[in-house]
Amino acid sequence: MSGITLDRRALLLAIGAAGVARWSVVHAAVPPLRFVYADNVVPFSYADVDGNAAGLLKDDVDVVTAAAGYSQTTSLMPWGRAQATVRAGQADGFCTVPSADRALYVQFCLQPVMTSDIGIWHRRDDDRFKAVGSLEELAAFRLGSYVGNGWATEHMGAIPTLAVVPEPVSVLKMLAAGRIDAFVHDELQMGYLARSAGLTSVLAYTPRPFLGTVVRTLAIRRSLPDCAAIVATLDAAILARRADLDTLAHRVRLGMA
Repeated sequence: MSGITLDRRALLLAIGAAGVARWSVVHAAVPPLRFVYADNVVPFSYADVDGNAAGLLKDDVDVVTAAAGYSQTTSLMPWGRAQATVRAGQADGFCTVPSADRALYVQFCLQPVMTSDIGIWHRRDDDRFKAVGSLEELAAFRLGSYVGNGWATEHMGAIPTLAVVPEPVSVLKMLAAGRIDAFVHDELQMGYLARSAGLTSVLAYTPRPFLGTVVRTLAIRRSLPDCAAIVATLDAAILARRADLDTLAHRVRLGMA
C-alpha cells in the first residue's frame, strides 16, 4: 500500500515538474513587447539621467506586463514618430488615450491603467469658471492649449479664441501671466507641471462634469500575432493590479513621484 502511495506521489511530482518546465519553456519563448513612449511628457514619459525611458506610463506598463507574464522593451521618440512606428509594425504598442484613428491599427485594452478628471485651469483670483456649464460658454474666454493635446484638438479645435503653443508648461505660464483666461486639461499631468514650475499659488483647477474624464490605457498593434489574446491577458492583469496602479497615480497627484 505504501509502495503504491509513493509511486503516486512520485508520479504527481513528475507531472508537476513537467508542467512547470513546459510553462517555463513556453513563457521564455514569448518575446518582450516593444513599447514606445513620447520623449518629453513629464510625468508620463521622459528620459531619466541615463537616457532610459521613465515616467508614470512606463511604470504602469511594467506593473501590468509583469502581472500578465510579459516583459517590455522601451524606446523614447517624438510622439508622432512613436505612433508611426507602431503603425508600421516596428514596435508593438503604446499607452495613451484611445481614439478612433489609433484604433484603426491598434487594439486598446478595455481597462484603463489610469483615469483623471478633465477640468479648467485658471487663476486663483478668477471665480468665473465655477459656473461654466458647457463648451459653448467656455468659448467666450481666451483659451490656451499646446501642440499634441488630442482632447483639445478634438473638442475645441474650432474655437477661434484658442491659442496653441508648443509646450504644456508654456500654457500654464501664459495663464499665470494673464495672457489667457483658462486651460482645459486633466488634473494629473498639469498638477505635476504646475508644482514643478512653482505656479500652484497662482493657479487653480476646477473640475467640471460636462468635460468628462480622460483615460489612458495599453494598446497593441493589430498586426501582431495573437494580438487579441495579448490584449485579453493585459486586461486581466490590469484588473488584478488595479490597486497598485491607482497608488502610482495617487503618488503623482501628491507630488511624491
